[in-house]
Amino acid sequence: MAEPLDPAIYAPEAAKAVGLAVAAEDLPQVIGAFAVLMRAAAQVMAEPLPEALVAAAVFAPEAAAR
Repeated sequence: MAEPLDPAIYAPEAAKAVGLAVAAEDLPQVIGAFAVLMRAAAQVMAEPLPEALVAAAVFAPEAAAR
């Protein structure tokens, strides 16, 4: 089993990895927001998916709008 993700470690490292500058004074709010998103994502990920489900290869929002 994977180690639990620590938002205080992950958020600054992820920001650095994608070239996003986060000011030191904003970092606690970014970490807090990420922790909230992690809890919401955990609920979504806990739902089982049907075996017959086929994922879309490419999402094209302009095609979905038609």
